[in-house]
Amino acid sequence: MTTPSPADDTTRLPDGRLALRLERHLTHSREKVWRALTTPEHLSVWYPFPAVELDLRPGGVIRFDNGEGGTLDGEVIAVDPPRLFAFREVDDHLSLELHEEPTGCRLILTHTFAETAGYENYTTGWIKCLDALDATLTTQPTPT
Repeated sequence: MTTPSPADDTTRLPDGRLALRLERHLTHSREKVWRALTTPEHLSVWYPFPAVELDLRPGGVIRFDNGEGGTLDGEVIAVDPPRLFAFREVDDHLSLELHEEPTGCRLILTHTFAETAGYENYTTGWIKCLDALDATLTTQPTPT
């Protein structure tokens, strides 16, 4: 289980949107974590929705199965391997940053909400996702 960081918080941006920021130390190399973040079959294991398409370049499509016979479509905003992966999902923005550390890497997840209603529920959900990511990295091989 990942340990919550004192840096975890929610901030109101100047434009009124809310941004949830979660930080976790992972005892895995930045490259291994990068592959788990950006490879559809591994992203699908820990992310809330299974990834069905990922064109890993700015402007590329990221598509998730919504579990109801449809998809959630988004757009890749930024890719800087193995440091930054950012995308738009519906109208929300998600950013995943990786920073090298002596015993692994630090993952910073920032979720910027298009609407503020219900954002409180996302904290618990993202904590579960980060725990699933850590467990996946520990128990399953990632592609090379």
